[in-house]
Amino acid sequence: MLAFLIFPLIGIQLLLAISQPIGLIYLALLTGPLPLSLGADDILHTPLGRMSASAIRLFGLWLAAALVIFLHFNKIWDYLVRYRLHLLFLIFCCLALIWAPSLTYGSRMLAKLTAPFLFMLLVLVVVSTEHQLKLMENLMISSGFLLLCIALATKFLGVNPFKSLTVPGLSPAVFSAHLVIVSMLTLGKIVIKKKFTTLLLLVIFFFGILAAFTRITIGAFLIGASAILFFSYRGLGKLLLPTFSLAGLISLFLLNERFRARMFKGGEKLTAGEILDKPGEALAHLHGSGRFAAWETILEKFFEPTPTLGSGIGATQDFFYSHSSTGLGVIHSEYVRLLAEVGIVGLILFLLTFLTYGTQLRHTLTQSHTPSTKTYTLAALGGLIAYLVFIATDNGFDYVNQFSIYVFTLIAMSVKARELEPAQMPSRVNSINWEELPPDSLSLPQQKKTRQFELLSDIH
Repeated sequence: MLAFLIFPLIGIQLLLAISQPIGLIYLALLTGPLPLSLGADDILHTPLGRMSASAIRLFGLWLAAALVIFLHFNKIWDYLVRYRLHLLFLIFCCLALIWAPSLTYGSRMLAKLTAPFLFMLLVLVVVSTEHQLKLMENLMISSGFLLLCIALATKFLGVNPFKSLTVPGLSPAVFSAHLVIVSMLTLGKIVIKKKFTTLLLLVIFFFGILAAFTRITIGAFLIGASAILFFSYRGLGKLLLPTFSLAGLISLFLLNERFRARMFKGGEKLTAGEILDKPGEALAHLHGSGRFAAWETILEKFFEPTPTLGSGIGATQDFFYSHSSTGLGVIHSEYVRLLAEVGIVGLILFLLTFLTYGTQLRHTLTQSHTPSTKTYTLAALGGLIAYLVFIATDNGFDYVNQFSIYVFTLIAMSVKARELEPAQMPSRVNSINWEELPPDSLSLPQQKKTRQFELLSDIH
């Protein structure tokens, strides 16, 4: 039954790719986190094996984004050069398909890894105005607010099977991961544009993250928020505000009994004082929910035999879905998955890729002139750090529609806003009536900048 909804959606995505590519971006950003049904994700039989409805929707988005990029290939060369490390990482993953145990699961893993990069290129080649960026910003925030409203409504109506807050059809981790990225954009607006009316929205999003009761997303939010505050302020505030944020994270898992029990085995019998007195013993009782044993098994089976290149892309998913009797379907750590599938070489390329993204965003932040560029760049920095935290103990590569594309969209928005800055400066300068200003009303540095702006205006 659900196939009648999925395949027309793929058709709409391809139609938008040909006729209105910006509409494809808008549709993906607004509906990305929304499940196709308020129930279990249906499994359908396809040429690539058994696939969930969300996986088929991702396949449609991948095809549509690839089609747009193919039609605008002349525009992407500079971006490919700029992000050549990411491209090199993806090429290496493609080569890892040669020694992969399953072509089917290897191809599916490649789709998950390449889709966020393709979507970022899609935004970079299609978006051309500040108005489009503003609409994308509003759609991203609206998607989080809409998702939260559906979660509260289903909880109130009693049709939500989860104890934690989420939407039926989405795990609490996926639900809260999306809210984390939306929160980074909201916090960026508060810090740069001083729109403190947005503060209430940020509080609401944080409530949703807490109510989802997923440790790693709470940590990702507070660490990402700390990074935004660190890069936003100078002097004492540069250290104090992030410190308060991180202290709040530690206090939450020490002072709240429910979170303490979730973090430590037997945590309901421990006090904060006992944990602080014997931190080594407390760390030995960290609650891994079966992750630690699974990581040990995967590393022993797939990493240790071939540590340099790994056992091939998609190897762990092939094992869990086809050969494992543990009942687990994913590894719950993308760093472990990368070590197992593409080895030390692949993991190093991955880390260098994200280090490059972070360095470029930091440079953009120091060189940017407009509030929009600063907002998107800060949000991208916070989102990037939150992403790297989240994938440490969860399978973020699998959450493309709900999580990954939003991180890379923020990066692309930062780049586009920076590119659009020169076009905005002359109009702003020309809108001032210079004759009404007294000759000595500007300082020497301001007069110098004014002359530069006038030259820009002449050029344009």
